[in-house]
Amino acid sequence: MRKRQAGMALMVLALAACASAPPEAVRADLILTSVNVVDVETATILANQDVVIEGGRIREVRAAGARINARAIDARGQYLIPGLWDMHVHLEAFTAPEDRKLDPRRWHAPLSISYGVLGLRDMGSRTGDILALRAAFQRARAAGQAAPNLRVAGQSFSGKQPWGAFDHTLIPQTETEAADMVRAQAARGVDFIKVHDFIAPEIYRAIAAETRAAGLPLIGHLRGYAGPREAVANGQKDFDHLPPELLSHCGDNGRRDAEAFYRGWYTGGPGYYEREMAKLYNPDGCRALFAALAASGATVTPTLSVRAPVHERTYAAAGRLLPQGQMKKCTESKAFLDNAAGADADAYRAMIGAVVRDLSDARVDILTGTDGAPESCGIPGLILLDELDELVAAGLTPAQVLRAATYASARKAGAMESGAIKAGASADLVLLSANPLDGLAPLADPAGVVSAGAYLDRDALRALRDGAAAHAQSPGP
Repeated sequence: MRKRQAGMALMVLALAACASAPPEAVRADLILTSVNVVDVETATILANQDVVIEGGRIREVRAAGARINARAIDARGQYLIPGLWDMHVHLEAFTAPEDRKLDPRRWHAPLSISYGVLGLRDMGSRTGDILALRAAFQRARAAGQAAPNLRVAGQSFSGKQPWGAFDHTLIPQTETEAADMVRAQAARGVDFIKVHDFIAPEIYRAIAAETRAAGLPLIGHLRGYAGPREAVANGQKDFDHLPPELLSHCGDNGRRDAEAFYRGWYTGGPGYYEREMAKLYNPDGCRALFAALAASGATVTPTLSVRAPVHERTYAAAGRLLPQGQMKKCTESKAFLDNAAGADADAYRAMIGAVVRDLSDARVDILTGTDGAPESCGIPGLILLDELDELVAAGLTPAQVLRAATYASARKAGAMESGAIKAGASADLVLLSANPLDGLAPLADPAGVVSAGAYLDRDALRALRDGAAAHAQSPGP
């Protein structure tokens, strides 16, 4: 049976046929009985509920005990949360020639689902490829099969980068070309427009103006082309990472301070980034800036795991879940992140923790994203759990982190049907063995997952990981 499940797990679009679900599960009703529902908005528990699922959506949440003609999953004593979101992934982005190309349908998607990460926001991939992948996932979900809820930006907008061009970026040379490119992306059906790095200020403004005209959100980096207040004025209210531009604009000389920071980046040696970032932090000025960002409705996705030491559980899993070439790079990345900052690391992490707390205290919504790549030990799903742990270490409560990873991220992704457990919401749910409001450890081993209405028990989730490991270790292209 387990062998059969592992074979099925290689194709996430056929997950509903796993041995843990009967053939009629693709469209049959499902009920999770006597479960404790976690309200992530209010950080409260609605105890002993029956959650009725039909056609990939929650039909009803009601007190346990009613007789309903449906396939029943006994969830007594367990806890139900909405599916988690990783708001910064790259599924069809640039791959170095020496790196093995991993199929997102056979690697990224099943691994994400196996850890309860049921929503993904792609922040820069080849537009045609990522739109095709989104369509495939949408067809699977419409058929009641397990697949991620994927939102995409397509190719991101950038200036000329010192380290070369990538096939997941667009580089407009003029304002007119920038506007034309935005219109073309919008016509192809992307969900967002993303800005990256090295964009001239006038081209950034042209991108922003055309994005507003297209009725799309503008998301991405905060760089020298605009400080945070200017970016918000141009319609960008979604910032990824915690860049120097954010902290430099806590003071009165934001652009000048940011430019000074970058002038020394390539020559400052180990620890420069951490040391100089800490110098930029001005708590009083940042609180004023963060209050203005909150009033505008801006959000921040810190991606703390990008610069944090690689978590041991993730590194241990990488040995099985990464191809040999990427595992070698993962090991090199781990050594660098463990040692590069030296004595400056603790001060930097303390400062970043204070920034995250200040943002949250100012009521700027924190979102959860990873920007994880295989060569830096970014194991899909698992790396998001590392990100959540980093947010707790920064000073947020488990309740705040759960809200960020579900309700707040789903809303910013435009998935208004996701992120909550109520009638009419999408049936993307994670079943846990213990109360996550008391600590996030249960997220590492879900008791079950409901993806687009398809139920996967613990054995089926482990089989997904087995299938992804088999794909990673196969001699494919």
